[in-house]
This record gives sequence, C-alpha cells and structure tokens, in this order.
Amino acid sequence: MQRGCTQCGECLDVCPVYRRLRREEYSPKAKRLLLEPLCEDFADPANAGISWEQSRELARLCAGCGRCQKACARKLSTADLLAAARAAHPHWTQSLWDLWIKRMGPAWLSLGYLACAVPGRYTPDMLKPMLGMAKALVDRSVGPVWATLTKDPAAQVDDSLPVVLFPGCTATHVRGAWTKKAEALLKAWGYTVLSAPGFGCCGATMHHAGRFKTQKRMEEHNIELWRELGRPRVAVFCASCRHGLSSYGDTALHGAEAETWKRNVTPLSALLHGATATQQAEKPAQYGYHQPCHWDVDTDILWLKTLFGGQMQGKEPCCGMGGILQMENAALSRQMAKACLDGFPSSVKHILTGCSGCVMQLNATAPRGVTVSHWLDVVSVD
Repeated sequence: MQRGCTQCGECLDVCPVYRRLRREEYSPKAKRLLLEPLCEDFADPANAGISWEQSRELARLCAGCGRCQKACARKLSTADLLAAARAAHPHWTQSLWDLWIKRMGPAWLSLGYLACAVPGRYTPDMLKPMLGMAKALVDRSVGPVWATLTKDPAAQVDDSLPVVLFPGCTATHVRGAWTKKAEALLKAWGYTVLSAPGFGCCGATMHHAGRFKTQKRMEEHNIELWRELGRPRVAVFCASCRHGLSSYGDTALHGAEAETWKRNVTPLSALLHGATATQQAEKPAQYGYHQPCHWDVDTDILWLKTLFGGQMQGKEPCCGMGGILQMENAALSRQMAKACLDGFPSSVKHILTGCSGCVMQLNATAPRGVTVSHWLDVVSVD
C-alpha cells in the first residue's frame, strides 16, 4: 500500500461525498490518515486507534469515483484504500453485491417489474432507494429518436482490426437495444464486427467492493475470450466499463500484450469518425449532459457536441452510483443522485450520458417529466 498523504486538501472539493456532508473526517485525506495504519500489513486493529467497525463506517461513505486520485499530487487512491479495508474485513453486503452482479443478472428485469408493482405508500423509507434502483432496470427511456446518423464518405476509419463490442452488465441483462444499435453503427461505418456473447462484468465494481478474487476471475475470463478472438479492438459504450477494462493493462496483463490491450480498448464514439446527423423534429431545443466520473478523456461529450451542439452540464459531478454504495449506504447514494439532478437548470428536461451505471442511477431518482438516457437511445443509423 502506498502511503504518504501530505494532507494538502486538494481532494476535498472534488470528493462528492465531502461536498454533500462537509465533515472533515469524511474527506479522502482524513480517511487516509485514519485507515493507513489499520490497513498496512493488516496490522492489529487494537494498535491502530480505530476499530474495524469504525473503518467500515468510513468505507460506507465513498462512491469510488476516483476523483481524489486525479486531484492528488501523489496520485493516491482513497477508494483503493477503502477497498483494501473491505477485503481485510468482509461484510455480508459484499457477498450480496457479489451475488447481485455475478449470479442475478438474468433476473434483473423480472425483479424490476416486481418492484414496479410495489405501492410506494407501503414501502419503508429505508427500502425506497433500493426499490427505485430496481424500478430503473425496466426500460422507460424508449422515446423518439433525435437524429439519424450517417458516415461522411470522406471520413477515414481504421478498419485494419476487427472490432468486438463489450456490452457490460447493464446492456447484457436489461438494455440489449444498446448493443444492437452499437453493432449497427459500427457496421455502417465499415468495421468488421465479431460476435462475442461470452463477455462478463469488467470487474471494476468488485474491486471497489473488496472482492479481489472475484475481480481477478472476471478479468481472466474476459482476457481469455479476447485472446481467443485474436486480440481485436474492443469497443465500449460505458465509461465505467472502459475504466475497468483499461486497468487490465496495469494489473492482469504484462509487456507487449498489455500495451496492445490498452491501445485496443476504445470508446464507441471514438470509432465513429465523420458522423453527420439528420436531426428530427423530436430533438429538444436544449439538453443536459451528465459527464461520468470514470472518463479519462471524455470522447462522448465532444462527439455529441458535433451532432447536437452545446449542452448544459450540471453543477454536481457525481451521480452517486458507487457500486456497493447501493448496498451499504443507499440513502447517501440517492441523496447524491438528487443533488446531481438538481444541479441542472430547471429548463433541462432531457439528460444524456455515456455510462450504463449513471443511466440507472439517475433514472431511479429523476423527477416526473425529466428523462435520462444513454446517447445510444436517441440516435439511429441510416
């Protein structure tokens, strides 16, 4: 574990949890100060000045967004530190999250419909956030297409490698239309698209949950499938999936193969060079864009600007999805989502994003009359 926080405080204003709670002990730098002695070499908690129960309380107050690491001069990740704390002291919520992601995906849609049938007035307050997330699994975002896309004949694309789509958990289980549309776009652009129905979860959410062995198995499965396909380009339309997959090049792969992997994992929008849009009458006069936390370089925001013009962005950066935060602190997760939505001007009724998790999270909290969609929902291909 890398130590050496200088307590400079650069992480405070970028941490969405600290922005909400404004308590010093919940800031990334304070968490490091408290947890580093506890986690180092799995030291005896009795000598650390903080109990495992107290450390879990701190772990419940992190969305895993990674913004503190980006702001840190030493690139220290408090989310990774909290993941290590969870791994060293397992809790039943981690096992439940593991089960939800690994085993229950095929049942997500059925559970979503079941949640929709539960009357809100009979739902205990502590269960409302979880029921809201379950209801969001049911696709209510199907609406009018804003634009039909065509490729500029003069645009050049690099089709030297075949492309395989990595759909991620959400598209695999409850938003299959995203994968079909992404495949249609790639084919319209002239790419050779390989069939690969066997990809699983990228594993990033397992890391945040401290389920490192599960994460490793997921990584190994996806990498082996990629090798069997001949190491093609991997197109991704979810920012969180891109973040998780990109990390393979630093953890699970080595040498030239790691560099090939990093080079080949590509955002879908970055492959659609020279897109022109025939806009439909249904396109709203203005729209919002929620920028996912896990983009290093957000190609979606630039691409959407070329299609639809400028967009309104919210004041609160993180939607609060947070993976296991849904299990460990659903109320905080929902509070962060509401703050994110409230950060948009009241005139914005349509919000686009490029992250599967953000779509689910914001849909679970969006007020009546506000729609939150993946950008794949609002485009079609000629």
